Amino acid sequence: MNTSFQSCSRTKWASLEILQQRHPAVFTLPPGWTEHASRCFILSHEPKKWKNARMECLDYGGDLAMVWNKEDQAFLTNLTFQYGQQNSSEDFHSAWIGLQDMVKEGTFFWVNGDTIKWNVIYWMDQEPNNAMAAWDTSQARQDCVAIVPPTRIGGEDWLNSWDDIICNGRRHYICETTALILG
Repeated sequence: MNTSFQSCSRTKWASLEILQQRHPAVFTLPPGWTEHASRCFILSHEPKKWKNARMECLDYGGDLAMVWNKEDQAFLTNLTFQYGQQNSSEDFHSAWIGLQDMVKEGTFFWVNGDTIKWNVIYWMDQEPNNAMAAWDTSQARQDCVAIVPPTRIGGEDWLNSWDDIICNGRRHYICETTALILG
């Protein structure tokens, strides 16, 4: 029997149980992970600084989440929205993604080194602004990007959720890893 399955088993967040079934394809995800576009994502429950969040994602065989198209942005924005709805008692403001302009202000790069695509830009209104730098130089360097969940899904501009934030702020974060396809 030729059995294939897709999983996020390269992570150490949860062990993967492979169920032997008669069906030719089995799709399983460890608890907490969600699959989208042959990639697996998890939104952390513990806030960290951007650098520490990235190290955590790297430790688990992935990296901070990246946005390649409108579908990715809709998926990640919805993920943060759902988390906020399900955890309304938490102080949840946003979640780090793998976009930053640490090297040169205003030139944003993804964690894999790619520059931001001109047609895949989802800044909130008035962002990026490096806002605090204008009035408080001790707070300058809003170099890391987080997704701020919308108040509702749908409607005008709900996908525009990116905000540049000081990297030393503690935020939840979204890790991604490639789905492992065996068969």
